[in-house]
Amino acid sequence: MKKIKILFFGFFFLALTSVSAADRNDDWLRLGVVPYKSPRTVVRLYQPIASLLMEKLGKSVRVVTADGYEQYLQRVYAQKYDIIILGSTFYFKAHDRAGYEAVARGFPPFRAGIIVRKDSGIDTLRQLRGKTMGAVNVKDRGGYKLQEMALLKMGIDPESEVDVHFRGKFDSVIYAVLCGQDDSGAIRLDALEKPAFAEVKKKLKTIYTSQENPQFPFAVRSDMAPAMREKIWNVLASITMDQPETAAILESLNIKGFERIRRNGLETLRLERQEEARRMELP
Repeated sequence: MKKIKILFFGFFFLALTSVSAADRNDDWLRLGVVPYKSPRTVVRLYQPIASLLMEKLGKSVRVVTADGYEQYLQRVYAQKYDIIILGSTFYFKAHDRAGYEAVARGFPPFRAGIIVRKDSGIDTLRQLRGKTMGAVNVKDRGGYKLQEMALLKMGIDPESEVDVHFRGKFDSVIYAVLCGQDDSGAIRLDALEKPAFAEVKKKLKTIYTSQENPQFPFAVRSDMAPAMREKIWNVLASITMDQPETAAILESLNIKGFERIRRNGLETLRLERQEEARRMELP
């Protein structure tokens, strides 16, 4: 157990070291994960995947994150990462500005939602006018953007008619609603499927559910050799629910497996997002 702790904190240290230091070592592959959770949690979730990649690729793989979304994107634009894991909206920016290409994503898709306590007396979105809402981050699609769009469609302006508290993590949003700090919470609904929330979710109800949204894509640098891309896909494809070790990885990420993305395989999604943005701009 002591050895495991030492290794974990060693990996945690690597996640916080500068990316420029990693640039000087061609033997490393840098797995850059969007900072949707704390650095410690990012390392805990993605180090098992990095370990499998190390074993199969014959290269060291370092899990790296950033202090925030803006810093992460700037590093992506500067191609500081060899493999990136980020939301689909951010992926299009990474693809267009830095040439990253998606190779895989998790499945099944997720749905976003707005939760309230069952005893809150709140049953509809219209009742959120003048109330408080916990959310993850102003740029997080599953933890705010989809819920923002749903409120706007109901004629409610989240900026002026709802007191939104950005709490950084889905777990924090759930607990804020549970404890009465917020009247409602904007979350990915699969966050409630964690074993830790088995009892908690009995006290909550969902008053808004979005359409399905694709899971985070894994993307690689445009100059990565085709053979290396294929090896990376094969490693991800080997992470299945059939073996306890890999099943644990999938369960920690709230997915059932990985599906392949062919070149330009996300262009339909891009068009959908562009149409979505266009509708948002209409008066």
